[in-house]
Amino acid sequence: MISPVEIKKHEFSRAVRGYDPVEVRNFLETIASEIERMGESLRNQTAEIEVIRAELSAFQRMEQNMHEAMVNVQETLRDAREGARKESDLMRREAEVIAERIIADARRKGEDIRRELETLGNRKESLVRKLRALLRSELELIEMLDVDDFPVHQSPVLPRQTDGVVHGN
Repeated sequence: MISPVEIKKHEFSRAVRGYDPVEVRNFLETIASEIERMGESLRNQTAEIEVIRAELSAFQRMEQNMHEAMVNVQETLRDAREGARKESDLMRREAEVIAERIIADARRKGEDIRRELETLGNRKESLVRKLRALLRSELELIEMLDVDDFPVHQSPVLPRQTDGVVHGN
């Protein structure tokens, strides 16, 4: 590629009826300036392209990192869900075992209470029978005492006792 400096310094050979040297020189300088401007623009665009490529590369790395992070998050979420499901299953089974134990204890206590109530009922019936028997015997005793076998103005004859032997009158 020809540089703007080479264009500016290029000398043409002289011919008798050739081009106007001032016009050729002005044209060459215009072309050189345009090429110089285009070269500068090309360098700027090349630098911009490099910056854009670097940014693109950074974005591609970020995209890859985000993709990997998303995959990790999905795996972590899946593992967390699985762990939570397993934990809830375990908690449910533990709760069922505890509930069964509580129910069994309640049944045993209920059976113990039922037996105790039955025992207390039997003891009550026995006590009521004994009290009735005692009351009957006391009533009989009262009735016997209530009978007027001895007149009040006569005193009964009591047997006499001598030498530890009781004798009748």
